Amino acid sequence: MKWLALLGLLPVGLLIGGLWLNAPPLRDPPGPIARLKTYLTTNVAETAPDHAFAELRTPLVRADLPATRAAVHSVMQKLGWEEIQQAGDEIQGTVVTRWLHFRDEVRVRLEATPEGTRVHARSASRFGKGDLGANAAHLRTLFAAINDQIAAKPR
Repeated sequence: MKWLALLGLLPVGLLIGGLWLNAPPLRDPPGPIARLKTYLTTNVAETAPDHAFAELRTPLVRADLPATRAAVHSVMQKLGWEEIQQAGDEIQGTVVTRWLHFRDEVRVRLEATPEGTRVHARSASRFGKGDLGANAAHLRTLFAAINDQIAAKPR
């Protein structure tokens, strides 16, 4: 009977562990209920100009397209992402998750603007129906690292 109870707790433990590792901003708008619903039912995170999650609004990097392209490629390598490929202004890589070693595909498309470079990005799990916020975490990590690298470059 104890084994049965432990087996019943396994999904709860996996859920809590996955959310803890991905550290989603549950308290940010639109709130924890909307965010949990998304993280439990969606295995894709994609930027959009008007995304409900502020961290997934299409970011603008204050650097020209070649510098941003180089930063994206470099950051993917530094993060240990695999299968990095570049074709023009599109770069893609594969993230292998730490916990269960799922493989998530990240695609980035860069767009030059007068103010800098827009970074359109999409991260998607290869299988499953919910990602516990992993794909949004990949994009948050990518954007922060790109900004850090651009900021560290002497002008």
